[in-house]
Amino acid sequence: MSDPDTVGFLATVPLLDGRDEATLADLARILRLRTIAKDEVVWRQGEDGREMLFVVEGALSASLHVPGNRTVEIGRAGPGDTVGEVALLDGGPHTMSVRAVKTTTAFALGRVDLAALLAPQDPAAFGLRRAVAALLTARHRNQLAHLADSLGGDAAGPPAEDADRAFAELEYCGPPDSRYVRRMATFHDFDPLALWGFLTSGSYARCPRGRTLLAEGAPSTACYLTINGAVEQVLARGSRRIRVGLAGPGRAFGYEGLVDGGPSPVTAVTRERALLLVLPRDRFTTLFHGEDAVARVVLDVIQRELVATLRQTLRPHARLAASI
Repeated sequence: MSDPDTVGFLATVPLLDGRDEATLADLARILRLRTIAKDEVVWRQGEDGREMLFVVEGALSASLHVPGNRTVEIGRAGPGDTVGEVALLDGGPHTMSVRAVKTTTAFALGRVDLAALLAPQDPAAFGLRRAVAALLTARHRNQLAHLADSLGGDAAGPPAEDADRAFAELEYCGPPDSRYVRRMATFHDFDPLALWGFLTSGSYARCPRGRTLLAEGAPSTACYLTINGAVEQVLARGSRRIRVGLAGPGRAFGYEGLVDGGPSPVTAVTRERALLLVLPRDRFTTLFHGEDAVARVVLDVIQRELVATLRQTLRPHARLAASI
Protein backbone atom coordinates (compact mmCIF):
# COMPACT_ATOMS: atom_id res chain seq x y z
CA MET A 1 0.00 0.00 0.00
CA SER A 2 1.11 3.57 -0.61
CA ASP A 3 1.20 5.91 2.36
CA PRO A 4 -2.20 7.55 1.59
CA ASP A 5 -3.76 4.10 1.22
CA THR A 6 -2.14 2.97 4.47
CA VAL A 7 -3.48 6.00 6.35
CA GLY A 8 -6.92 5.39 4.86
CA PHE A 9 -6.85 1.78 6.03
CA LEU A 10 -5.64 2.67 9.52
CA ALA A 11 -8.56 5.11 9.87
CA THR A 12 -10.92 2.09 9.57
CA VAL A 13 -9.23 0.11 12.36
CA PRO A 14 -11.41 0.18 15.52
CA LEU A 15 -8.35 0.39 17.77
CA LEU A 16 -7.32 3.62 16.03
CA ASP A 17 -10.78 5.18 15.80
CA GLY A 18 -10.62 8.93 16.38
CA ARG A 19 -6.88 9.27 15.80
CA ASP A 20 -6.02 12.32 13.68
CA GLU A 21 -4.43 12.03 10.23
CA ALA A 22 -1.01 13.15 11.45
CA THR A 23 -0.95 10.40 14.10
CA LEU A 24 -2.00 7.78 11.54
CA ALA A 25 0.65 9.02 9.10
CA ASP A 26 3.34 8.67 11.79
CA LEU A 27 2.12 5.13 12.48
CA ALA A 28 2.07 4.26 8.77
CA ARG A 29 5.77 5.03 8.51
CA ILE A 30 6.76 2.41 11.08
CA LEU A 31 4.48 -0.44 10.00
CA ARG A 32 5.78 -3.39 8.00
CA LEU A 33 3.54 -5.05 5.40
CA ARG A 34 3.40 -8.85 5.58
CA THR A 35 1.87 -11.41 3.25
CA ILE A 36 0.93 -14.66 5.01
CA ALA A 37 0.22 -17.79 2.96
CA LYS A 38 -2.86 -19.90 3.59
CA ASP A 39 -2.32 -22.29 6.55
CA GLU A 40 0.94 -20.57 7.49
CA VAL A 41 1.44 -20.40 11.27
CA VAL A 42 2.13 -16.80 12.25
CA TRP A 43 3.16 -17.73 15.79
CA ARG A 44 2.54 -20.54 18.23
CA GLN A 45 1.07 -20.39 21.71
CA GLY A 46 3.88 -19.82 24.21
CA GLU A 47 6.30 -18.16 21.78
CA ASP A 48 7.77 -14.77 22.63
CA GLY A 49 5.68 -11.86 21.38
CA ARG A 50 7.63 -9.68 18.97
CA GLU A 51 4.86 -8.00 16.98
CA MET A 52 1.14 -7.43 16.68
CA LEU A 53 -0.77 -7.49 13.39
CA PHE A 54 -3.41 -5.24 11.81
CA VAL A 55 -5.29 -7.44 9.32
CA VAL A 56 -5.76 -5.74 5.93
CA GLU A 57 -7.19 -8.59 3.83
CA GLY A 58 -7.86 -12.24 4.51
CA ALA A 59 -8.46 -13.94 7.86
CA LEU A 60 -6.47 -15.29 10.78
CA SER A 61 -7.56 -18.04 13.17
CA ALA A 62 -6.63 -17.94 16.87
CA SER A 63 -6.55 -21.32 18.62
CA LEU A 64 -5.83 -22.62 22.09
CA HIS A 65 -3.94 -25.82 22.87
CA VAL A 66 -5.78 -27.94 25.45
CA PRO A 67 -4.97 -31.18 27.30
CA GLY A 68 -5.10 -34.27 25.13
CA ASN A 69 -2.89 -32.70 22.45
CA ARG A 70 -5.90 -30.99 20.90
CA THR A 71 -6.42 -27.50 19.50
CA VAL A 72 -9.62 -25.46 19.88
CA GLU A 73 -10.35 -22.40 17.76
CA ILE A 74 -11.19 -19.41 19.96
CA GLY A 75 -11.90 -16.83 17.29
CA ARG A 76 -11.03 -15.29 13.94
CA ALA A 77 -9.68 -11.91 12.91
CA GLY A 78 -10.61 -10.21 9.65
CA PRO A 79 -9.93 -6.85 7.98
CA GLY A 80 -9.48 -4.09 10.56
CA ASP A 81 -8.95 -6.50 13.46
CA THR A 82 -5.77 -6.76 15.51
CA VAL A 83 -4.04 -9.81 16.99
CA GLY A 84 -1.05 -10.28 19.26
CA GLU A 85 -1.34 -7.14 21.36
CA VAL A 86 -1.54 -8.92 24.72
CA ALA A 87 1.98 -10.35 24.50
CA LEU A 88 3.38 -6.96 23.47
CA LEU A 89 1.70 -5.13 26.32
CA ASP A 90 2.95 -7.33 29.16
CA GLY A 91 6.10 -8.82 27.65
CA GLY A 92 4.81 -12.37 28.12
CA PRO A 93 4.43 -15.16 25.58
CA HIS A 94 1.61 -15.34 23.04
CA THR A 95 -1.59 -16.63 24.63
CA MET A 96 -2.78 -18.49 21.50
CA SER A 97 -1.51 -19.85 18.22
CA VAL A 98 -2.40 -17.88 15.10
CA ARG A 99 -2.50 -19.15 11.51
CA ALA A 100 -3.83 -17.82 8.21
CA VAL A 101 -7.19 -19.27 7.15
CA LYS A 102 -6.49 -17.94 3.64
CA THR A 103 -3.84 -15.78 2.06
CA THR A 104 -3.69 -12.72 4.29
CA THR A 105 -2.00 -9.33 4.21
CA ALA A 106 -1.37 -7.52 7.46
CA PHE A 107 0.65 -4.67 8.89
CA ALA A 108 3.08 -5.63 11.66
CA LEU A 109 3.92 -3.35 14.58
CA GLY A 110 6.85 -4.31 16.81
CA ARG A 111 7.02 -4.27 20.60
CA VAL A 112 9.37 -1.28 20.83
CA ASP A 113 7.25 0.77 18.42
CA LEU A 114 4.03 0.04 20.32
CA ALA A 115 5.70 1.05 23.60
CA ALA A 116 6.87 4.30 21.97
CA LEU A 117 3.33 5.11 20.84
CA LEU A 118 1.92 4.58 24.35
CA ALA A 119 4.71 6.29 26.30
CA PRO A 120 4.27 10.07 25.70
CA GLN A 121 2.29 12.24 28.08
CA ASP A 122 0.23 13.79 25.27
CA PRO A 123 -3.41 13.58 24.10
CA ALA A 124 -2.62 11.10 21.30
CA ALA A 125 -0.99 8.62 23.68
CA PHE A 126 -3.76 8.99 26.27
CA GLY A 127 -6.35 8.43 23.55
CA LEU A 128 -4.55 5.32 22.34
CA ARG A 129 -4.35 3.96 25.89
CA ARG A 130 -8.10 4.39 26.28
CA ALA A 131 -8.64 2.67 22.92
CA VAL A 132 -6.44 -0.24 24.05
CA ALA A 133 -8.52 -0.52 27.25
CA ALA A 134 -11.73 -0.62 25.18
CA LEU A 135 -10.28 -3.27 22.83
CA LEU A 136 -9.11 -5.48 25.70
CA THR A 137 -12.47 -5.07 27.47
CA ALA A 138 -14.23 -6.28 24.32
CA ARG A 139 -11.82 -9.24 24.17
CA HIS A 140 -12.57 -10.06 27.82
CA ARG A 141 -16.32 -9.90 27.27
CA ASN A 142 -15.98 -12.20 24.27
CA GLN A 143 -13.99 -14.72 26.32
CA LEU A 144 -16.61 -14.68 29.07
CA ALA A 145 -19.47 -15.05 26.58
CA HIS A 146 -17.83 -18.20 25.18
CA LEU A 147 -17.40 -19.58 28.68
CA ALA A 148 -21.01 -18.78 29.60
CA ASP A 149 -22.28 -20.51 26.43
CA SER A 150 -20.25 -23.61 27.26
CA LEU A 151 -21.87 -23.77 30.69
CA GLY A 152 -25.37 -23.65 29.22
CA GLY A 153 -28.55 -22.45 30.91
CA ASP A 154 -29.53 -18.97 32.05
CA ALA A 155 -27.58 -16.61 34.27
CA ALA A 156 -28.00 -17.68 37.87
CA GLY A 157 -26.17 -15.00 39.77
CA PRO A 158 -27.62 -12.97 42.67
CA PRO A 159 -30.17 -10.24 41.91
CA ALA A 160 -28.79 -6.82 40.96
CA GLU A 161 -30.46 -5.45 44.08
CA ASP A 162 -27.98 -7.42 46.19
CA ALA A 163 -25.06 -5.58 44.61
CA ASP A 164 -26.82 -2.21 44.89
CA ARG A 165 -27.50 -2.83 48.56
CA ALA A 166 -23.93 -3.97 49.16
CA PHE A 167 -22.59 -0.77 47.57
CA ALA A 168 -24.96 1.37 49.66
CA GLU A 169 -23.94 -0.46 52.84
CA LEU A 170 -20.16 -0.31 52.39
CA GLU A 171 -18.34 0.17 55.69
CA TYR A 172 -16.07 3.11 54.89
CA CYS A 173 -12.85 3.55 56.84
CA GLY A 174 -9.54 5.40 56.80
CA PRO A 175 -6.77 4.64 54.29
CA PRO A 176 -4.16 1.93 54.95
CA ASP A 177 -0.51 2.69 55.64
CA SER A 178 0.86 4.11 52.38
CA ARG A 179 4.08 2.12 52.83
CA TYR A 180 2.08 -1.11 52.69
CA VAL A 181 0.38 -0.08 49.45
CA ARG A 182 3.61 1.02 47.78
CA ARG A 183 5.14 -2.39 48.49
CA MET A 184 2.54 -4.11 46.30
CA ALA A 185 4.13 -5.42 43.11
CA THR A 186 1.38 -3.75 41.07
CA PHE A 187 2.69 -0.31 41.98
CA HIS A 188 6.47 -0.72 41.93
CA ASP A 189 6.90 1.08 38.59
CA PHE A 190 4.68 4.07 39.30
CA ASP A 191 5.76 7.60 40.14
CA PRO A 192 5.21 7.94 43.93
CA LEU A 193 3.38 11.28 43.71
CA ALA A 194 1.07 10.12 40.90
CA LEU A 195 0.42 6.87 42.78
CA TRP A 196 -0.46 8.82 45.91
CA GLY A 197 -2.88 10.93 43.84
CA PHE A 198 -4.57 7.77 42.61
CA LEU A 199 -4.75 6.15 46.05
CA THR A 200 -6.39 9.26 47.51
CA SER A 201 -8.89 9.64 44.66
CA GLY A 202 -11.45 7.30 46.17
CA SER A 203 -12.66 6.00 49.50
CA TYR A 204 -11.69 2.90 51.47
CA ALA A 205 -14.17 0.32 52.67
CA ARG A 206 -14.11 -2.94 54.58
CA CYS A 207 -16.28 -5.81 53.37
CA PRO A 208 -17.13 -9.04 55.17
CA ARG A 209 -16.74 -12.44 53.55
CA GLY A 210 -19.54 -13.37 51.14
CA ARG A 211 -20.53 -9.81 50.18
CA THR A 212 -21.80 -9.44 46.59
CA LEU A 213 -20.29 -6.30 45.08
CA LEU A 214 -21.19 -6.82 41.41
CA ALA A 215 -24.01 -8.77 39.79
CA GLU A 216 -23.65 -10.14 36.28
CA GLY A 217 -25.85 -8.19 33.88
CA ALA A 218 -26.29 -5.21 36.20
CA PRO A 219 -24.69 -1.77 35.78
CA SER A 220 -21.32 -1.29 37.46
CA THR A 221 -21.49 1.32 40.20
CA ALA A 222 -17.77 1.57 40.91
CA CYS A 223 -14.29 0.33 40.12
CA TYR A 224 -12.69 -1.47 43.05
CA LEU A 225 -9.07 -2.13 43.92
CA THR A 226 -8.33 -4.86 46.47
CA ILE A 227 -5.89 -3.68 49.16
CA ASN A 228 -6.04 -6.88 51.19
CA GLY A 229 -8.26 -9.93 51.12
CA ALA A 230 -9.61 -11.43 47.92
CA VAL A 231 -12.68 -11.10 45.68
CA GLU A 232 -13.90 -13.91 43.41
CA GLN A 233 -15.35 -13.18 39.98
CA VAL A 234 -17.71 -15.91 38.83
CA LEU A 235 -20.12 -16.99 36.10
CA ALA A 236 -23.10 -19.08 37.16
CA ARG A 237 -25.52 -20.94 34.89
CA GLY A 238 -28.13 -23.13 36.52
CA SER A 239 -26.33 -25.29 39.05
CA ARG A 240 -22.94 -24.79 37.38
CA ARG A 241 -20.56 -22.14 38.66
CA ILE A 242 -17.09 -21.30 37.42
CA ARG A 243 -14.53 -18.89 38.82
CA VAL A 244 -13.06 -16.72 36.07
CA GLY A 245 -10.99 -14.34 38.19
CA LEU A 246 -9.60 -13.70 41.65
CA ALA A 247 -8.78 -10.12 42.63
CA GLY A 248 -6.20 -10.30 45.39
CA PRO A 249 -4.11 -7.41 46.76
CA GLY A 250 -3.31 -4.85 44.06
CA ARG A 251 -5.89 -6.22 41.60
CA ALA A 252 -8.81 -4.18 40.25
CA PHE A 253 -12.32 -5.31 39.29
CA GLY A 254 -15.66 -3.80 38.29
CA TYR A 255 -14.15 -1.54 35.61
CA GLU A 256 -15.52 -3.21 32.45
CA GLY A 257 -18.89 -1.47 32.49
CA LEU A 258 -17.23 1.83 33.33
CA VAL A 259 -14.88 1.50 30.33
CA ASP A 260 -17.46 0.54 27.69
CA GLY A 261 -20.83 1.41 29.22
CA GLY A 262 -22.06 -2.19 29.28
CA PRO A 263 -23.31 -4.25 32.23
CA SER A 264 -21.03 -6.18 34.54
CA PRO A 265 -19.94 -9.39 32.76
CA VAL A 266 -19.42 -11.27 36.05
CA THR A 267 -20.62 -11.53 39.61
CA ALA A 268 -18.04 -10.44 42.19
CA VAL A 269 -18.19 -11.78 45.76
CA THR A 270 -15.68 -11.31 48.58
CA ARG A 271 -13.99 -14.63 49.35
CA GLU A 272 -12.78 -13.34 52.70
CA ARG A 273 -12.85 -10.11 54.65
CA ALA A 274 -11.39 -7.47 52.36
CA LEU A 275 -10.21 -3.87 52.34
CA LEU A 276 -11.04 -2.11 49.08
CA LEU A 277 -10.33 1.20 47.40
CA VAL A 278 -13.64 2.34 45.89
CA LEU A 279 -13.80 4.67 42.88
CA PRO A 280 -17.47 5.49 42.18
CA ARG A 281 -18.54 5.71 38.53
CA ASP A 282 -18.29 9.51 38.23
CA ARG A 283 -14.84 9.66 39.83
CA PHE A 284 -13.53 6.78 37.74
CA THR A 285 -14.84 8.38 34.54
CA THR A 286 -13.10 11.68 35.34
CA LEU A 287 -9.79 9.93 35.95
CA PHE A 288 -10.10 7.56 32.98
CA HIS A 289 -10.62 10.46 30.58
CA GLY A 290 -8.02 12.71 32.20
CA GLU A 291 -4.60 13.53 30.78
CA ASP A 292 -2.40 14.02 33.83
CA ALA A 293 -0.07 11.81 35.86
CA VAL A 294 -2.88 10.41 38.03
CA ALA A 295 -4.95 9.54 34.95
CA ARG A 296 -1.89 7.74 33.60
CA VAL A 297 -1.77 5.57 36.73
CA VAL A 298 -5.45 4.69 36.31
CA LEU A 299 -4.96 3.76 32.65
CA ASP A 300 -1.88 1.69 33.50
CA VAL A 301 -3.72 -0.14 36.29
CA ILE A 302 -6.67 -0.96 34.01
CA GLN A 303 -4.43 -2.05 31.12
CA ARG A 304 -2.35 -4.33 33.35
CA GLU A 305 -5.48 -5.75 34.92
CA LEU A 306 -7.13 -6.49 31.56
CA VAL A 307 -4.01 -8.20 30.20
CA ALA A 308 -3.69 -10.33 33.36
CA THR A 309 -7.40 -11.14 33.27
CA LEU A 310 -7.31 -12.17 29.61
CA ARG A 311 -4.50 -14.60 30.41
CA GLN A 312 -6.25 -15.88 33.54
CA THR A 313 -9.58 -16.46 31.77
CA LEU A 314 -7.92 -18.79 29.25
CA ARG A 315 -7.41 -21.37 32.01
CA PRO A 316 -11.10 -22.22 32.48
CA HIS A 317 -11.44 -22.06 28.67
CA ALA A 318 -8.84 -24.82 28.35
CA ARG A 319 -10.39 -26.91 31.14
CA LEU A 320 -13.88 -26.74 29.62
CA ALA A 321 -12.62 -27.41 26.10
CA ALA A 322 -10.68 -30.43 27.32
CA SER A 323 -13.81 -31.87 28.97
CA ILE A 324 -15.88 -31.81 25.78
